[in-house]
Amino acid sequence: MNVSENAVKSLGSFLIERQEADIVAILAKKMNATADEALLTYYESDLALKIEQGELGIQYLPAEYLADEVLKRKGNPPHSPEKNPSANPDRK
Repeated sequence: MNVSENAVKSLGSFLIERQEADIVAILAKKMNATADEALLTYYESDLALKIEQGELGIQYLPAEYLADEVLKRKGNPPHSPEKNPSANPDRK
């Protein structure tokens, strides 16, 4: 099978667009925000450009992880499950 360089670039662009859509949907849910608000949050983050440019393969990380990173960098940490203190009794 011979795949043209153009086809590979098109596929890469499609995958990045899909990843961005997934990140924005996750942000909207986590922020209890509209799609427009989530989109603005995403594009205001430094990660948006890194994902678009494929910096260090960041675009291949899970959308959930990237959405959490966007929120952390914005100063709104994502909701995390309750910690189980009995899992590590020495930790307070």
